[in-house]
Amino acid sequence: MIKTFNNGLLDSNTYVYSTNDGHAMIIDFGIPLAPVKEYAEKNKLTVDYLVLTHGHYDHINYIGDYKKAFPKAKIVCHENELDLVRDPEGNLSLYFGLYNSYDVGFDTVKNDDEISLKSGEEYATFKVIHTPGHTSGCMCLYNENEKIMFTGDVLFANGYGRVDLKYASPSDMIKSLNKLYTYKGVKIYAGHGSSGII
Repeated sequence: MIKTFNNGLLDSNTYVYSTNDGHAMIIDFGIPLAPVKEYAEKNKLTVDYLVLTHGHYDHINYIGDYKKAFPKAKIVCHENELDLVRDPEGNLSLYFGLYNSYDVGFDTVKNDDEISLKSGEEYATFKVIHTPGHTSGCMCLYNENEKIMFTGDVLFANGYGRVDLKYASPSDMIKSLNKLYTYKGVKIYAGHGSSGII
């Protein structure tokens, strides 16, 4: 099951993905904790992972609150994103007067690693796809069985993320978009806006 929380910072989305037996991961943290925690408690979810698609302010600002609320959850980002999350200019908090470093002790992943949630006798497994361009450590999460993908700010239903910010690369974005367009018939859940089909 996927629960979408939208209208976060800069209209960002936070997602809760859960299995039938109540294991869950939360993706991106631009929504204040309260409604997400209420949803998790109401549905008796065990949050196993807090996953960051990339480290911009509007996706990471409340990560500290989530870490405190779900202390047993593993906190994950791509290994190439650590410099950005530590850099107030790179993570854009500088431009909102916050000057924040958001290094909360991430467990890092790299391309083709897997994030798996126990679901009965099986696992709901998401493949990590490294998709630089918007940032150097942007990543998408792809579940082959369900044909769904969380794309952060790499790919939207009607476009793609900016490439004019620190740690961005237009040439890397082109390569990443070409990579994602090979995933035909996949429903995407983007960092902003509505879902769509590749």
